[in-house]
Amino acid sequence: MLKSKLRIVQSDCTLANFEENLERHITAIETAIRNGADAIAFPELSLTGYNVQDAAQDMAMHIDDRRLDPLRELSRDICIFCGGIELSDDYGVYNSAFMFEDGAGRSVHRKIYLPTYGMFEELRYFSAGRQIETVTSRRIGKVGVAICEDFWHMSVPYLLAHQGAKLLLVLMSSPLRLSPGQGVPAIVTQWQTIASTSAFLLSCYVACVNRVGNEDSFTYWGNSAVTAPDGSIAASAPMFSEHSFDATIDYSVVKRARLQSSHFLDEDTKLFASQLETMLSANRRG
Repeated sequence: MLKSKLRIVQSDCTLANFEENLERHITAIETAIRNGADAIAFPELSLTGYNVQDAAQDMAMHIDDRRLDPLRELSRDICIFCGGIELSDDYGVYNSAFMFEDGAGRSVHRKIYLPTYGMFEELRYFSAGRQIETVTSRRIGKVGVAICEDFWHMSVPYLLAHQGAKLLLVLMSSPLRLSPGQGVPAIVTQWQTIASTSAFLLSCYVACVNRVGNEDSFTYWGNSAVTAPDGSIAASAPMFSEHSFDATIDYSVVKRARLQSSHFLDEDTKLFASQLETMLSANRRG
């Protein structure tokens, strides 16, 4: 597999209304299938809305829930990534990324770093994920999935890339934050910097899928983008409006980037692991 067509859906959603949000997903997926997309990606918590608060427990569903059957059926023709509230086998409630392909669904990432500061209070309603693992899609290859705040922690993209992911997919519900001055909001520039730096240093694609719309006092800014392995923006969506676009994920570009500049290939993961263990041992003794 050298190239795949990825459809990015920068969407709004209705808070705590699974049925309405599911219908929006179905419409977007059917359109993407007609347009020949190999995979489609939606934002964080796209099936439920972000600021669900105490409703999280009531809305949580197991990945095998029959209400997700329409996505399983559509996945026979396309690989689907979307966000939902997951109920685990032991009844934990997670902010999760779901993947549907070839008629089957699976939870591929549980958000690890749950922001609980400023306007955020996720740790009150969700359990934290404990695994960083890639997932392999027949249609788009090996993918590393992260959810919003996860990507602000260097260990997450680093570990995903060194497990073989050449596409890092970041599902986001990033709201504006009050900041002084005018022009492009600081949070937008910060995300662009993080995506560009991660793509360049890890010589891979980074696809950030952010939502738009308003929930209570939250305003989501969109500007979803796919960043190429050289750190340049390959395709993007506007701010503040719903928009879908396609990006070609060309793995020959990843190959070329890594051969032209081998900083990723030269990374000494054994040295890193050894030094990390030394540091942790010292912390345990101290």
